[in-house]
Formats: sequence, structure tokens, C-alpha cells
Amino acid sequence: MHEKSIQTLEFPKILARVAHEASFSASKELVLALEPTANIDEARRRLAYTSEATRLLDLNSDIGVRGAHDIRPLLVRAARDGVLSPSDLVEVLVTVRSTLYVARTLDKLDPDTFPLLQVLGGDMPQRPQIVRRIEETVSEDGDVLDTASATLRKLRFDIRGANQRLQDRLRTLVHEFGSALQESIITTRNDRYVIPVKSDYRGQVRGIVHDQSSSGATLFVEPMVIVELNNKLRELQVEERQEVERILRVLSSELGKEAEPLKLAVELLAEFDLNLAKARYGRMTRCSAPKLNEEGNINLRNARHPLLTGKVVPTNFHIGRDFFMVVITGPNTGGKTVALKTVGLLTLMAQSGLHIPVDDDSEISIFQNVFADIGDEQSIEQNLSTFSSHLSRIIEILTSIEAARKRSRPDLRGKLGEELAQREARPLNTLVLFDELGAGTDPSEGSALARAILTFLLDRHVTTVATTHYTELKAFAHEQKNVVNASVEFDVETLSPTYKLSIGLPGRSNALAIAQRLGLDQRIIRGARRFLGSAGVRMENLLEDLQSERKGAEDERYHLNMERVEAEYQRKKLEEERQNLEEERVRILNEARSQARRELDSVLGELSKVRVQVDRGQLNRERLNDARQRARDLEEKVTPIPEPQRKRVVENVEKLDGPLQIGDTVRVLSFGQNADLVGLSADRNEAEVQMGALRFRVNVDNIERISKRKAAAEDKYTARPNVVMSEVAEREPVGLQLDMRGWRVEDALEELDRYLDDAVLYGMSSVRIVHGKGTGALRTAVREALARHPLVKSYTTAPPQEGGDGATIVKLSA
Repeated sequence: MHEKSIQTLEFPKILARVAHEASFSASKELVLALEPTANIDEARRRLAYTSEATRLLDLNSDIGVRGAHDIRPLLVRAARDGVLSPSDLVEVLVTVRSTLYVARTLDKLDPDTFPLLQVLGGDMPQRPQIVRRIEETVSEDGDVLDTASATLRKLRFDIRGANQRLQDRLRTLVHEFGSALQESIITTRNDRYVIPVKSDYRGQVRGIVHDQSSSGATLFVEPMVIVELNNKLRELQVEERQEVERILRVLSSELGKEAEPLKLAVELLAEFDLNLAKARYGRMTRCSAPKLNEEGNINLRNARHPLLTGKVVPTNFHIGRDFFMVVITGPNTGGKTVALKTVGLLTLMAQSGLHIPVDDDSEISIFQNVFADIGDEQSIEQNLSTFSSHLSRIIEILTSIEAARKRSRPDLRGKLGEELAQREARPLNTLVLFDELGAGTDPSEGSALARAILTFLLDRHVTTVATTHYTELKAFAHEQKNVVNASVEFDVETLSPTYKLSIGLPGRSNALAIAQRLGLDQRIIRGARRFLGSAGVRMENLLEDLQSERKGAEDERYHLNMERVEAEYQRKKLEEERQNLEEERVRILNEARSQARRELDSVLGELSKVRVQVDRGQLNRERLNDARQRARDLEEKVTPIPEPQRKRVVENVEKLDGPLQIGDTVRVLSFGQNADLVGLSADRNEAEVQMGALRFRVNVDNIERISKRKAAAEDKYTARPNVVMSEVAEREPVGLQLDMRGWRVEDALEELDRYLDDAVLYGMSSVRIVHGKGTGALRTAVREALARHPLVKSYTTAPPQEGGDGATIVKLSA
């Protein structure tokens, strides 16, 4: 990447803010060393890491490396036989503990949700034995513990005993010498215990003088009687120090042998913390992960410059699909430079694996290089003007682009070869950003130079965004293919920019409008218009008309959108009301059906009693008529109620055999009942059906055509209760078989129904139906009726000796 452009776009400031979210020096170094990658797979991997870290923070906001340190320098020293101090060992301990915690935490994550982080945790070397070893040796405060070795434990025990004996002896001497002492205290000089003796009483205290006060009035004397005790204590302390050094040397050597895996652990901890830092920064700035491509397509939705504070007006920007060059015009301080920097900076952030401050579904292209010439500062060191400084950077950019182009095209020579190479060379995957292109010099020359530069980039298919004030460049963008105008809007009424970027419309300078608004004499304004020339006036008027038309179109689109939203709201409201009515209808039907079932049970109970009485011969004609009347009364109460069902979707009406016609018999799917089709809407989407006494409208997807014979057969069995009362007393006793050979199908089915009812009423368990073989039509109709009949338990073809296919044996329900 072009280093100067990275600095120009202020990418290092972003990295500094991300580094502030890192927890230790190793990860801060990784953040500050981040560079945009031109490899789309690597960029996607980086973004995926950031997304996983963001999800992890959503699950556990306290996740982190827990005070880890960059212990790599300590490990290098240990590997070279250096001795680590107790405080060094504490840093190693904290870091190895952090590795264990992070590795075990990442191992517990769902591999489908956190695939990268789980692999990262699995790669971390875990050394619990080092944790135990250091914990046995040093305390959290950096002191070597007695448990470090048995020798050290014994030495410290002896030191405590020797020190106690020495203290006891010194207290006795302080009491004995009394007035000879300056103070009744015990102190130390040169690591040996002494007492403060008045210089006048020096002869009364035999011993070694180690020091005296600045006035000479006090001598610090080690009495001879405790010299041996002091020597013994010193010897033990020296042995203790030597043992501590031995322990630290041994432990340091052990760490030196584990230096490489521990270095890897630090590096992986730093990488994990790097991703957490990116995620924390992204959450803090309300960022999201963009989609990536390599085709030069950029689509930023409500993008915000991450370094701006306060109320930031979001920018919508797109380039790459229908055009790859945008020329932005508009007033000063209108936001052109901010829009330019936003596009470049967010591109660098995305290629570095950072989420960017945009709405979801935004898209960024991966570029091999990003060039930016932004700013109007002069180069004082080189004694260059603003124009010269700009032009120097532009030359550097164009030279780099041409060099990249030559590397990507075939090696052809001559004018013909140059033309062929230009046609065959692939578009350069490069983003160029120019701020105020051609400014700082004579307007006519600057405009011509800017147009030539843009043409150079246009011929090489370089993705370019440029800002300008030149009217000629507005015309250039309008005339050229793959180039589009854009502008930042300005509110003439408030004399302030709106910072809103509009792609497809060139901007106006608004100088005359602003002057008029501020009260400049109208004569001067008219003179300015004359000096502007007819072409300039026409251009300004055209831009004003375009802006007015665009604003009108936006207003109309807004109102249409509001109307659409309101219509959608009303539709949903009506749908909810319809659903509530449907649920209420189902509830009422269910209650009615339950009541019908209870009454049907009562009917069956009455009929059972009648059948028992018939079997016992206890039923005379009068009692039979009474039972028949009660059955008929109950039959009227238990007319079947449609089973309530949720609406189910039929794929389409075309699957039916022919179009729907008025007069058809149809099945209403949501009720499971048959009806007559009595009307169709003009668009044939709704149908009007007659179901008994009910007449209502339904969607055509809710009905299907059925034959009238099928409807009649279904209605016959669904419109009557399971068992009916036959006129027993007025019929002859029921025979064991029904012979219907030669009958018409309709007559046979009607008689079959009565015969089965009578057979059940007389308590018969099976009967024989003789239908003959013939064409098989009667046999088929009879068996279809038997299959649906509620009183038939099962049926089968008669044995050969009883008629074979010409008869059917029927078993009846009890």
C-alpha cells in the first residue's frame, strides 16, 4: 500500500484508537502494525475473526487476557542461562495462567459459531505444570516461598531462631547498660545489630563501633557479647541468599527449555487480544462487517467518518457497477473532502479486518493499492506552492499506476503494440482519490489538466473519486461513459451545507444565490450574471432545475412510500381481524361439534336399547313407532357440523381438470364440505358458494372441483348419523343376502344402504351381497360404497363355492 496515502487518510489514528482497547503490549504492537491486505481471502479471514470476537463479547463482556505480559524478553534471557527475578517469575505465572484460561474458554465455544477462535484456542500451548512450579516457588508479591525447597525451609527456620536469641540478648544488654545508652532501642548498621551508646560512656560498653551520629554524641556499638550471635545470623542469611539464587537459577533453566512454546502462547494471546480490541472498537463506534468483492464495487449505506465527533451526517456512496469514476462538486465546507476521506479510510479499515461504521449490507472492494491526494498545505521544506505540492503527489501516483499497468500487460513494442496492450490490459484494481483536482493555478489551465488526468485514469479503468469546482469537469462527467457527477447539497436559505451527498447530480457553486441572500445589490448580481456568460447562466439554471426536479421526485417518492407503509399497516390490521374472526368461528364450531357428539352418543344409546328389545321380542309396533320418532327427533339435532380447519394452500387452480364454471360441485377445503359454485369474481380469484342454507365467498385456492356422483355419495354418508332407525315393523325380516343382479347402480346403492341398516338393527354380524360379475361396474360401485359405509367393519370376495367375484361377504359393526 502507498504509505503516504495511508497517512493522508489518517489510518494510523484509527489504529491508535484500536490499540487503546488492547490489554497488553504484545497485542498493542500487533494493532499498530496492522496493514491493509490486498488478498481478499485474508481480508475475509480478518473480518471473520473480528465478527467472532464481537459475538464473544456479546456472550461474555469480561472476556480478556487477564493481565498477561509480553514475557518474550524474559524467555530469551532464560534460554540463555539467565536468572529471572521473583517479579519476573510472577509475570510469567500470570501470562501462563492467562493462556490456560483463554484456551479452555475458547475450547468450550460452539465450533459452528466460533470456528476461528476455537482453532486459535486449540493452538495455544498449555503448561499447567509451570503454573504449579512457580506457585510453589514465589508468592503473588514476588517473594520466594519457604516451600521452594527443603533446604530453604530449614535455613529460614534457623534464621528465625538465631534472630530471636540475638534479640533476647540485646534487650537484656539495653536494660543492663541503661544510662549509658542514648536511647533504649536496638538498631542495625551494615546489616549487624547495634545499640546507641553515648560517646561519654564508650568505655563502659566493650564492642565494635560501626557508626556514629553526625554530632558525634552517639556511637553505634556492637557489644562483644553478641558478635558471635551476629556472625551466626549473618552466616545463615548468606546461606539463605545462596539457596534462593540456586532455586531461581533452576526454575529459570526450566523455563528456558519451554521458551519456544511459551513464546507461541504469548503470540497467540496477542492475536486473540488484537481481535478483541478490534471488536471493542467496532462496538464502541457502532460498526458492522461489510461484504467484500474484487470487482471494484463499493456500496456504503449511511457511512460515517470514524474520526468525526458530535452529530455526523451519514453518507450514502456507491461506485463500480454502472460507473467507476465519480466527480463530486459543491461549495466549500460542504463535506466533499469528508466524503472522499470516508470512502478511502473505510476501504483501508475493511482490508485490515476492521468493522466499519456503516449500515448492514454495505459492500467494499479489495484494492491492490489506494492512492490519495487530499489537503492544500504547501511544502515549505521543498519551497513548493500548493499547486506544485499537489502536482508532485499526483505525478507520484500516476507513475505508480503506470508501472503497475506495465507489469500486468503483454510486452509489446511500437505504436501498434501499445494500442494492443492498452486493449488487452486488465483493469487496474486500484482506488484513486483526488481532492480539488487542478486547483491552485489558472482556472482554464487547471481545468484542462484535471480533465486530462481523469481521462488518463478512465482509459486505464482505474476506480477514481475526485472533487472539483470546475464547471468543465461537470460537463466531462456528464459526457463520458463510466463517469458520473455527484454533489454535496447546500441550503441557500440557511446559508449552510447539508453534508448530504447526491450521486448523479452535479453541484452548484451557489455564489450568486448566496450573495443575493445576503443582500448584495441586485444590479451587481445582474452584472455578475452577464459576466458569467450565457453558457454559464444556462448551466446554473439547468442545475437549479435539475435539483428542483430531483427534490420533487424525492418528495413524491417519500409520500408514495408513506402511503405504501400505511396500506401495508391496514392490510396487516385487516388480516389480524380476519384471523381473530376465523379463530372465533373455529371455537364456536368446535363447541357445537362437541354438543353434537354428546347428542349422537345419546342417539346410539337409545338405538342400542331398541335393538336389545327387538332381539328379545319385546318391541311391539306402538313402542317401535315411539322409538322411531325419538330417533328422528335426535337425528335432526345431530346434523353434522363442518370440522374447522386452518386454511391450507392449494398450489394453483390450473391443476384442476378444467376451469371453474358456475354450477360446478366443489369441495370447500377449509370446511371439508361440499357446496355448489354459484358465482365468480371478475378476476376469478374469489368464488361464491352455496352450502345448504349458507351462501358466502371464498378464495378459489380454497375449493376444488369434484364429480356430482362423488359429491352425492359423500353427502349421503356425511349428512346422516352413523346409525339410523329403519322401519323395522313395516319391513319383512332381513335375509342373509341381498341379490341385486341386473339392477341399475343408483337403485342398487340406495337399496344396499337400507339393507345394511336393517341388518345391523336385527343384530346380524355378516351378510352376503350378490352383484354378479358382468362388466364389473356394479361390483365396483358396491365395494366403493361398502368402503365408506360407517356400519361396515370389513368386506371380502366370496369363496368360489359361494359365488366368487360375483358376490361380496360383508362383516358388520357390532
